[in-house]
Amino acid sequence: MPQSRYWSKPLGKRILILDIDTRMPNGTNELFGKKPMEWATHESKGGGLVSNAIMDHYLYAQIHGYDYKYVHAQQMDGYHVTWILPHILASLLPDYDFVLALDSDVTATQMDVPLEWLFNRWNITSQTSIAMPWDTLEERPDTHQILSQDSKGNQVLNTGFVLVQNLPFTFDMLQAWSECPTEKRYKGCGHWKKNWSHEQRAFSEFIRYDFNPQGDNIVPIACDDAMSWPGAVDERPGPYRLLNDCQGRFFRHHTWHKERPREEFQDSAMQLLTRLLQERVKQNVDTILIEESKGQLGRR
Repeated sequence: MPQSRYWSKPLGKRILILDIDTRMPNGTNELFGKKPMEWATHESKGGGLVSNAIMDHYLYAQIHGYDYKYVHAQQMDGYHVTWILPHILASLLPDYDFVLALDSDVTATQMDVPLEWLFNRWNITSQTSIAMPWDTLEERPDTHQILSQDSKGNQVLNTGFVLVQNLPFTFDMLQAWSECPTEKRYKGCGHWKKNWSHEQRAFSEFIRYDFNPQGDNIVPIACDDAMSWPGAVDERPGPYRLLNDCQGRFFRHHTWHKERPREEFQDSAMQLLTRLLQERVKQNVDTILIEESKGQLGRR
């Protein structure tokens, strides 16, 4: 349990869990398709990956009483697809205290852990505008190039998990982030308009250095809490290798092996159901359990 108890009451519908994607999962065996989905043949790719994300994130929201939305976004001409994030966050945030945007390859590891508890763990304060996890550290062994660092050598933040709070300062930040590639304010940001890692690198390269005056306006979340998954170090395809073994203790981000979100959703949902059923059975043990006495086997 976190030592700080700043967030002590459930926020309910004041929190929005948000999925944003340009893909509409309305094909065969997809969530918005015409026919009922079949789990046995469900695949975690394309619209199936988006379907999996919606089910996972919607279930998490329902468990804790949060609101949930899926935004079928329009492609931005001349921009990489992930640049839809800043302006959509800004458009929905006025109606909530917090908005948590999750990539389609992110799954909730522990469905029963509420965000309010995690806010305390992560030291989210009343003046925190945005929080993201540290990215995994990836190196190219032949050149020792670190992929997850900005030009200053600082580790980047990962935008697959973005929490924003409804504050005036947050909207200034989101506007600067959204407009970054225009280079009206940040010379060189146009490079990240289409080049990897797009809006993620733009935020870490420019925005974070201008929008953290109190030190907790931008809060980094431990990589171990919301990035990667157990075994990722051994599964990283070449030519890169992972230098840190982040476990995704509360949320797992599957930046490769996109088939894994299906398995993770299944495991986390069944783990939750197992706990609930065990608790319910034990609560009603007096009406469920019959202990047969010795010597009574086979007697009526």
